[in-house]
Amino acid sequence: MSVDNSELPGPRPALEAPETPVPPRWRELLGPAHRGAAIVLAAGVLVGAVNIYLASSMLPTAVAEIGGESFYAWNMTLYLVAMVIATMLVSRFLARWGNAGAYLIGFVAHERRSARRVFPAATYRAGSTLKWVYLTLGLLSFGVAVESFVPLFGQRLAGLPPHAAGFFGAAVSLGWSLTQIAGSSAVRERTVRQLRTTGPVLLALGFLVQGLLQREHASIWWVIIWAPVLSVAGSGIGLAYPHLSVAAMSAATDPEEGRQAAAAIATVTTMSTAFGTAVAGVLVSLGGPSMLGSARWLLFGFAVLCAIGIVTARAADRTSRPKRSAAAEDSSAVTQDS
Repeated sequence: MSVDNSELPGPRPALEAPETPVPPRWRELLGPAHRGAAIVLAAGVLVGAVNIYLASSMLPTAVAEIGGESFYAWNMTLYLVAMVIATMLVSRFLARWGNAGAYLIGFVAHERRSARRVFPAATYRAGSTLKWVYLTLGLLSFGVAVESFVPLFGQRLAGLPPHAAGFFGAAVSLGWSLTQIAGSSAVRERTVRQLRTTGPVLLALGFLVQGLLQREHASIWWVIIWAPVLSVAGSGIGLAYPHLSVAAMSAATDPEEGRQAAAAIATVTTMSTAFGTAVAGVLVSLGGPSMLGSARWLLFGFAVLCAIGIVTARAADRTSRPKRSAAAEDSSAVTQDS
C-alpha cells in the first residue's frame, strides 16, 4: 500500500521575508511616465512664485505712493483670497470641461452649489488622523504669510529697494523648497514621525529669532542675517509638509476619499496662507504706528501660533499609532498561523 508523503506532518517551508520598500527616486518623477505632468506642475508653481514675489516686493511702494500704506494688508489678503478661490474651482473645472474649458472659465466668479465636501468624510470621524494632519498642514502654511510683510520691513527698517527686499521675502519659500527636496525621501516610520514634529519647532523658532533681530535703521550686514534665519523657518515647512501630505492621502481607505483628501491639501494650504495674511495684517496694525513694533508683533505672534503645530503634529502621531499597532498584531498573527 502506497503512502502519500505529502500528507505527512513535517517542517513547512519558511515564509519569505517581506521585501523592504524601496524609496522613490527623483529620476522616476522625471521619467517618461510622469515627465509631462511634472513639467506642467513645476511651471505652474514657478508662475505662482513669480506672482507672489512681484506682489510682495512692489505693493508696499505702490500702495504707499497713493497714500494707502495702512491698507497694505488688505491688498495682500484680497490677492491671496483670489488664489484660494482659483485653487478650489480648478479641479472641478478640469473634471467637468477638460483642460481647454477650464482655462476658458478660469476667472468665473460663481460656482453652482454642490453637496460635495471640501474634506473627505473620514476627517469628521472620531479618532481620525486626518483632522490633525490638516490642522498641522494649515499651521505650517499659515507661516508662509510672513513672506508678504518681510519686504515691507526691509524697505522701512533697513531702507532696501523693493527688488532687494523682495528677495528676503522669498527666503522662507527657499528654505521650504531645498529642505523638502532633501527630506522627502525619508521612509522609516520613526524618522517620518520626527520630521513631522520637528517642522513646526523650526518654523516657530525661526520667527522668534527673526523677531529678536528687528531694529530700526538696520545696516545691510545686519539685514543679511535675516536670510538664513528665515530659511531655517522655511525649512521647518519643508521637513514636515511632504510627509503630512502623504499621511493625508493614505489615511482614506476609499479611492474617492483618497482623491478628495489629496485635493484638500492644496485648499488647506492656500486658505491658510490667505487667512494668515489677514491675521498678519491685524498684528501689524496692533504694533503700529511704529514699523518696528509692527514687525515684532507679527513675528512673535506667528511664532506662538505656529508653535501650536507641535501639538497637532503629536496628536496626529498618537491617533495613527493604534492603527499601526493593530496592523502589526494582525501581521504577527498571520505569521504564527502559517
